[in-house]
Amino acid sequence: MDLHAKIIFRKGEIIMDSLFTSKNIKDLEIKNRIVVPPMVCFNFPVNNGFVSENNIEHYEKMAKGGSGLIIVEATCVSENGRLSKDQLGIWSDEHISGLKRIVEVCHKHERKVFIQLHHAGLRTPRGINEDTITSSDYNDEKVSARAMTKDEIHSIQEDFVNAAIRAEKAGFDGIELHGAHSYLFTQFFSTKVNKRTDEYGGNFENRIRIVMEIFEGIKQNVNSSFVVGIRMGCNENDLENSIYMAKIFESIGIDYLHVSTGFDNTAIDKELPDDFPCNWIVYGGTIIKENVDIPVIVVNSIKTVEQVRYLIENKLADFVAVGRAQLADHNFVNHIREGKDVIKCLDCKPCRWFIDGRNCPVQNR
Repeated sequence: MDLHAKIIFRKGEIIMDSLFTSKNIKDLEIKNRIVVPPMVCFNFPVNNGFVSENNIEHYEKMAKGGSGLIIVEATCVSENGRLSKDQLGIWSDEHISGLKRIVEVCHKHERKVFIQLHHAGLRTPRGINEDTITSSDYNDEKVSARAMTKDEIHSIQEDFVNAAIRAEKAGFDGIELHGAHSYLFTQFFSTKVNKRTDEYGGNFENRIRIVMEIFEGIKQNVNSSFVVGIRMGCNENDLENSIYMAKIFESIGIDYLHVSTGFDNTAIDKELPDDFPCNWIVYGGTIIKENVDIPVIVVNSIKTVEQVRYLIENKLADFVAVGRAQLADHNFVNHIREGKDVIKCLDCKPCRWFIDGRNCPVQNR
């Protein structure tokens, strides 16, 4: 019997609660199936991307809350590639000591912890970088950016590799490459942006080459036990292509997939079953799981215990990432474990965490 599993007594039967069974990512044991996904804490970092006491307090609350795995928010590998001025940074060795404190509070409460490595590409605000870069010249009348040179591609690849090395030095159990949500990697994956004619554009293998080479560089510079995963879209450029991409990532040795949405929110061309309790993004993740053997995390607007149970008990996902519900109730997992009611997210529009999570009305009740 798994010592981390919860036992439920029902009508004289002993039933294992699948949410509290452990599962490995590579050789790393995760004690339960609920994940804190990477969620940027705007206004928390200080002085150009450095960890603050607010960051430490936040992640300690999340660690105490009971999730088996915590993935620290999108942390930028390049000062010129940030999505905001108050984003966490990992572009210099000076960031290591602060990030190490986040690791320490997570490990103190026996949680495994990864960090998501990020570059915004054309989503970088002009206030951070006037010379915005992406895979190809791009202008959709809202944002514009110029094509990167090959030297710039190689430089950013080095930034990602060096960031992974820093993450390991800080004590993280692994890293997650951010290949979703319209950021830099999706700008190479997507045919809506990538019009290159060199080895980083054109056919599918060329469009994902930037990540393939980064992965190879990381594996050459970290310990063999260090976990390397990727967040990817289920709709990049459609579900069929995303399944193919997932299989390639598995074949090269990526340790897990965290499936969300890609360059944009174009829905997959697949009808959801009538009884499926989540949205098309989550459903796309379950389809990808059917096609790979490495662990898959599903994510997006999963807010209830019933949704989590459906996904895990039906073996539709290996792990379920619960975002806003855990921001509203840091003890989301503990409350499930103890059979208590979960404090519900109020679904504020806009969410207060997009500005400053300290103003979340649930947290201030």
